[in-house]
Amino acid sequence: MELDSDPHILLTNDDGIDAPGLRALHDALSAVGEVTVVAPDRNRSAVGRSLSYGRTNSSDGGDLSLDLEADSFTSLVPHTDHDLGYAVDGTPCDCAIVGAKGLEPAPDIVVSGCNDGANLGAYVFSRSGTVSAAMEAAFLGTPSIAVSMDTLGYDDDLEPADFERAGEIAADLVAGAPGTGLFDRVDYLNVNVPGPKAEPNGFAITRPTEVYEMDAAFEDGRFQLTNRLWQQMSNRDIPDDEDTDRHAVLEEAVSISPLRVPYEVVDTEPVRTVFDRIL
Repeated sequence: MELDSDPHILLTNDDGIDAPGLRALHDALSAVGEVTVVAPDRNRSAVGRSLSYGRTNSSDGGDLSLDLEADSFTSLVPHTDHDLGYAVDGTPCDCAIVGAKGLEPAPDIVVSGCNDGANLGAYVFSRSGTVSAAMEAAFLGTPSIAVSMDTLGYDDDLEPADFERAGEIAADLVAGAPGTGLFDRVDYLNVNVPGPKAEPNGFAITRPTEVYEMDAAFEDGRFQLTNRLWQQMSNRDIPDDEDTDRHAVLEEAVSISPLRVPYEVVDTEPVRTVFDRIL
């Protein structure tokens, strides 16, 4: 899908509409196109591709039971007006859908971010609200970019100025894509920017790392999880190959992973043979 040279940009995130990363992207993208913000009214991090569709949940985190009538498949997505656009009582994917399908004019591109924290690795596609919103837009046929910034070890309160480089990268990608055929070849980009104190070190075209390490234990009558991936990141000691997103960010380069929406069917003769035996 070819982008217009003066694009309508839908901006969303998962950190909430008042997050400094979204404000930074809004200001940067406004210089290269017309920006409409449709974002969650509060932090919705790590909700993945979940939707509010058909659920009776309220703002106070109440009942999440399904309530689909046989003759009704339409659900209200509440919102309030905000100085940036629309603050939605819903998930990032809710925002991507209502923004892409419920507003006029329809966006030429969706940008999701900038997330407070990197979204690295194949496993984040179904976990990160930031990446999930970009994926949702891609499934709907709208090119999209997920933008995140590595903040591991950065303990200061973040301000929009801390996301300045992320905003510049996002704006450059949106402004530079028209006429290139980029989004005829890829569906969405997962962009990860080094932290605000990192020295610029160019960019790298990467693949999402497939390394995934989570540990769990049951101690003193309680379950606990340990994220070995982020422990490795903190120690600057990772097992990832040089062409991966995590390796690029640790080298303080901007990681850009050009992706298609994931759908891979493993239809091989050995697999068919197994099913023939079972069924």
